[in-house]
Amino acid sequence: MKNAAILKDIFFVLLVGGFCLFSLCGTLDMTPFGINMDSDLQNYAQILVASDHPEDFPTDPIVPLLSKDPGVPNLLTMLAAWLHPTDNVATNLLCTGAFAIFLHYIAYYLLGRWLFISTSLSALLSFVMSLTVYWAYGTFWGILHSDPVPRYFFAIILPLLTGFSCIAVRRVWLRPLVMFTAGMCMFIHTVSTLMFGPMLFFSFFFLRVGRIIRSHLGLTLLNGVCFSLPVIMYLWWLLSGENAIPQETALFAQLRAYRFAEDFGRLWLPFRDTFLLYCYAPPILPTGIICAYLLWRQRHALTSRQRDFLSLFPGLVFGMVVMCLVCTAEIALSTALGKNNMSQEILRGTRFLVPLSWFMVFFALSLFWSRVHKVLKACILAASVFCLLVFAQDKQILAFRHGLARVTHCQRLDTTAAEMMVRQSTLQREALDALKRNARKGELVFNNGNLMSVRYAAHCNMLPIHKDGNIIYYAHNEELARLWLSMQEKINKGPDGWIEAWKDSAASLLLTDRTASRRELEQSAELLYVNEKWLLFRRR
Repeated sequence: MKNAAILKDIFFVLLVGGFCLFSLCGTLDMTPFGINMDSDLQNYAQILVASDHPEDFPTDPIVPLLSKDPGVPNLLTMLAAWLHPTDNVATNLLCTGAFAIFLHYIAYYLLGRWLFISTSLSALLSFVMSLTVYWAYGTFWGILHSDPVPRYFFAIILPLLTGFSCIAVRRVWLRPLVMFTAGMCMFIHTVSTLMFGPMLFFSFFFLRVGRIIRSHLGLTLLNGVCFSLPVIMYLWWLLSGENAIPQETALFAQLRAYRFAEDFGRLWLPFRDTFLLYCYAPPILPTGIICAYLLWRQRHALTSRQRDFLSLFPGLVFGMVVMCLVCTAEIALSTALGKNNMSQEILRGTRFLVPLSWFMVFFALSLFWSRVHKVLKACILAASVFCLLVFAQDKQILAFRHGLARVTHCQRLDTTAAEMMVRQSTLQREALDALKRNARKGELVFNNGNLMSVRYAAHCNMLPIHKDGNIIYYAHNEELARLWLSMQEKINKGPDGWIEAWKDSAASLLLTDRTASRRELEQSAELLYVNEKWLLFRRR
């Protein structure tokens, strides 16, 4: 039996490794040299390229500020630099991301093996935890939606943190170590840490140590100190020197509100709408609550590990509620004082409701999973994988099928969506090559979208784009803040506002995907390059 389980473990690792390898192969073809990859990764790529080749950007107003982005360095960028599989920064980020996806599957599988023993249930847990569940504030849970970003690494740490917390339920001397580890996760992903750390804190707080309340309060205080130390260290680094946040002026408040209007414009409505959505279609949250009730009724049937694990959950939920209240109070106080709040992005951590609900579902499944025939278990697993690979439209799934089709030369495996991504990336790459050929030394480029590949792929100087607003905010550069706001207001004036923004700017080159405006632009500019997706103009 033990040898059979080991063979199943090896098969799972090989299966996941094969998926990640083919997915990476497809991704590198769909997003060659990082063109059209996730916008966060594009931002990291432009920061890394600018730091390696500052001589290529003598007139770019944003490049001198890129080092002040508080999101870099992070574990993803450090691993990409350390692993260094290619000479292309963007490709390195994608390769490191594939490794992160592999670790994600393995981490949840190992947690499942530790909690449930069953290899089939553990594999099913690992697959389900990878599924995309869209959440409020422009975020989601899962690893298949797009290209991997830094918070994927926190999602990898999550099963390890909860597993060690489960051990610390009885071995109380481990709790300060767990809290210190949770605090150190600030250097992996700040938003996730500032939500999940307090959740763990309250989990331990509700698990009283012995009968002497003084001992429990003393340990609770130590837990808080152990978590706070690395958090304070990180915040001290973030808020000091070059990484200081901007002065709390009306200008930067306006910039921040404009930059994050889509995700945080209506602070609590997105959360309410998302919460209601997953109460009905699909009913993830109520299913988790029902399973939690069933588990409480059947807790005698659970193993000691499972009971310890479940004992953490009331505190985890309570901690999330407390952090939401703290964020609400801080946002209200900041608004009343006319200052920018510091905590709105922490609300993205409410996405942890999704894995908590999944855990409840799988604990309920574990009550009767051992009675399911092994053939039926295999069928359930095979059907789940089949449905995921055939019907899901997440980028990693499309990339896997595209990569597999390329290797096997079986085009039926490919999808129209993947072929469209390849075509779009090819057209963009051709346009960027044309830009690189035609741009003179130091000549500025204007783009009406978020085409950061102008910097990291074409190595051309560019006026600030919408995504650059975050860097301007942290660099507290008033001149660029006014320029950015002026440009964004012109771009959003109407369908042709971006043309006015370019004409009023200092950029002589225009790279745009608005091909319908070709005739209008030709009246005042020279067409340098055109394909079915992109136009490149120089001002006359």
